[in-house]
Amino acid sequence: MNRLTDISNMVESLSRIYHRLRKEINGQLVNEGLSMSKMKILHLITTGKTSATDIKNYMGFSSRTVVTVLDALEKDEMLRRQQSLTDRRVKYVHITEKGRDKLRIAKDTHNIILDRMFSPLSDMQLKSFREVCNLLEIRQKNNILN
Repeated sequence: MNRLTDISNMVESLSRIYHRLRKEINGQLVNEGLSMSKMKILHLITTGKTSATDIKNYMGFSSRTVVTVLDALEKDEMLRRQQSLTDRRVKYVHITEKGRDKLRIAKDTHNIILDRMFSPLSDMQLKSFREVCNLLEIRQKNNILN
């Protein structure tokens, strides 16, 4: 096989691994009324003042998708929205105690599945994989900027 075929096969393999992983995690999180996307949003809003625009930019979702997800999380009492005191166009999103509890459960579930999936790899293999991922991500960001 040539280099491009090898790379193409690796990318396809990574894609299949990622989608199976995401499906398994989402399958476990659904019992808690969550998904990986909702978990990421809950995690993001624990970091400080967060608006729907911040979430949209971070997640790469459309405005409509963000509003739909936030509505569902608010309905399930995992977050609350609060009007900005300085800009009436902005509403900040805050995690509730129920949201924190669900996020802890989701992170535990996420970590158990990741640990099981990556357990066949040695520490050296994990380090190499991380270095490869970091290098590719840095190159991708630089290419987008150029």
